[in-house]
Amino acid sequence: MKICLTIYSSPWSKFKGGGQIAVHHLACALQRMGHDVHVLYSKSPGEKISAKPPYTVHWTSHFHCATLNLDIFSYYRALKRLMKWERFDIVHGNAEEAFFASEIARKFKAGYLFTNHSCAIPETGMIRGMLRPLSFLKTLNNYLLRSSAFNASRVITFSEFSKKLVLKGLRNKKGKKVTVVSPGIDSTWLEATRQAEGSKDLVLWGRMEDEKGIPELLRTLKEVAGRVPEVRLHLIGEGNMTESYRKQAEELGVSDRVTFHGWMDASALQQFTSKCAVGVFPSRIESFGLSMAEAMGAGLPIIATRVGALPEFINDGVTGTLVSPGNIPALYRAILEKLENPGRAQTLADAGQELVRQRFSWDQSAREMTEIYQSVLDEI
Repeated sequence: MKICLTIYSSPWSKFKGGGQIAVHHLACALQRMGHDVHVLYSKSPGEKISAKPPYTVHWTSHFHCATLNLDIFSYYRALKRLMKWERFDIVHGNAEEAFFASEIARKFKAGYLFTNHSCAIPETGMIRGMLRPLSFLKTLNNYLLRSSAFNASRVITFSEFSKKLVLKGLRNKKGKKVTVVSPGIDSTWLEATRQAEGSKDLVLWGRMEDEKGIPELLRTLKEVAGRVPEVRLHLIGEGNMTESYRKQAEELGVSDRVTFHGWMDASALQQFTSKCAVGVFPSRIESFGLSMAEAMGAGLPIIATRVGALPEFINDGVTGTLVSPGNIPALYRAILEKLENPGRAQTLADAGQELVRQRFSWDQSAREMTEIYQSVLDEI
């Protein structure tokens, strides 16, 4: 089967997120199965990327525009050109960059699917959305995403939570066309060796954005430091709010306890986090929660919030600890409990690692996805 996946940006960009990483690993797994896999990524002018994945990579232009993802136009031109050359059987979009993908796939008699990674899908189409022009302009990319999903033969989600969001956003017009396929994690996380004896280091990795709950974590750190003077917080990732968080840490008087590392590659991240005591992820929303699954796979004790898809694989008191979002006293107590009872924390972490080992495999995801691809082709 000849497959083309699309996603704006790339897994090697400093602003990468879970969607880009998921596309990369799915492409690798599909290629291992014997499919001819191509991925269309975008990069900024002057951005140098030397990665050589096992699948075929194509590039188009990436534009930075908060209001409108202009990549929809560069992807339209690039995908249309590629379809003439490659004649893909399947086009699989992953965000609003796929806005025109259904039209192109239909013209070339290919199947078109869409995976939703977003937590925000409008419940109306673009025309009705325009009746509220100010709100429409602020959330235009979400309307592009909704259209990309609505026009797909199948919509894939990584969790039941995300499936419910999609069905609500599409007003149940897709019904049985929305399918949950559990994602995987890079198998190297399961090989990480813990070296954290005596550590008081907390760690979070992901995009530096408010939805990750970083403002709450910094405020909690100040309280924890009053009880555990050795505590340190490591923030790993890039994002629009990094400088704002540096300023907040200074205002709270904890800047000497917080280190902003920027992005790390998987190997460096695994090596670093193996020496940390606790992974703390106080997200405000998560459609899946890749960082949390990676942390569990590495056997790292974790604290997360009871939001989105996280309760689907984090069992409070069994495989990790869940607190209510924005509840700083609860987050404070959870961090103290982990730091002061490392043996108990590691028992939960070991259970979490076994759950991830059994449940999150990209090879299994690729097998399920192949069956869905074939069902779409059978309908053409």
